[in-house]
Amino acid sequence: MDSFIKALLKGLGDIQISRYAQISSSTIIIFDHLITFGEEIDLIWRSSWSLGKILFLLNRYYSLAAVIFNNYGFFSSDISDTFCLQFLHWQGWTALLACMLAEGILQMRLYALFALNKKILVLLLSFFILSTATSGWIMGTVLSSITAKAISIPTGGKFCVPSGVPKHFYMFWIPLLAYECILCALALIKGFQTFRNRGSLFQNGRHLVAILVRDSLLYFFVICATYLTILLVWLLAPTSLLEVPVGFSVAMSCVLANRVVLNVREISREEIPEFSSQKPIVNDYDASFCSPGSLTMFEMEQLRTMRAERALSDIIEDYEYSTPFVAL
Repeated sequence: MDSFIKALLKGLGDIQISRYAQISSSTIIIFDHLITFGEEIDLIWRSSWSLGKILFLLNRYYSLAAVIFNNYGFFSSDISDTFCLQFLHWQGWTALLACMLAEGILQMRLYALFALNKKILVLLLSFFILSTATSGWIMGTVLSSITAKAISIPTGGKFCVPSGVPKHFYMFWIPLLAYECILCALALIKGFQTFRNRGSLFQNGRHLVAILVRDSLLYFFVICATYLTILLVWLLAPTSLLEVPVGFSVAMSCVLANRVVLNVREISREEIPEFSSQKPIVNDYDASFCSPGSLTMFEMEQLRTMRAERALSDIIEDYEYSTPFVAL
């Protein structure tokens, strides 16, 4: 009897921890939305549509929708076993999609940092596809084998409890963590190149590249710590605690990727004040693809500063015969 009571109390404690973790991660996303909403209106909504803008909005508002639905799943008393199974599938694929959106934004950042180097683009896309496909395969196989049950708890309401979770579920995070290491290594390489050649760069271009490198490294360290923590929790913690860290993976990916875009747009406008009144120049700072001939004065200067050793004629020639690209 005592062992049953202890198991019951432990189960209730794990449920409360999961709920508190969900509230905490939701608060991070909502608070960030509130304090950056003015910047979003000024720097995102007033800009022209581009791939970078689309990724930003998807990352920002899909995560917000996930917060709303996840809180319903965690705190609603009107749930069934079928809903619980679908809810667990939703959480699993949402975690992967949030990682993909954030990594997509950072890939575009790195592509801009390396001055549209096609070899870097191929490297990034190859490892991105490999890592997400591997993680997606692991997630799919795991979700196809688990079951879920909506249990009633003494404090009121119901809670979804998974069962049949394979022990290798933690491996889902290994490919994503490995890819983050590749992104960090590239950001470090670019940072080293920037400071080694700082005497040959324009001040504005050097400051902008420094912001790009700083945000990339900050993103990596926080995301790396988040992914590693989730991996260890899924490896060592009991099944009842598996949902505790998932919300934080979505929250950290969402918030940091949003800040990456907002920071570089803000610093771009501050660094080139004479262009701030010209809408086409201020607003097209996304790392996005566009039609030929739309390269602005700011983007031309950034490309020149990030490849200072190349002649201006070479840059223009390369740009005209490559896929059109607008820097962040």
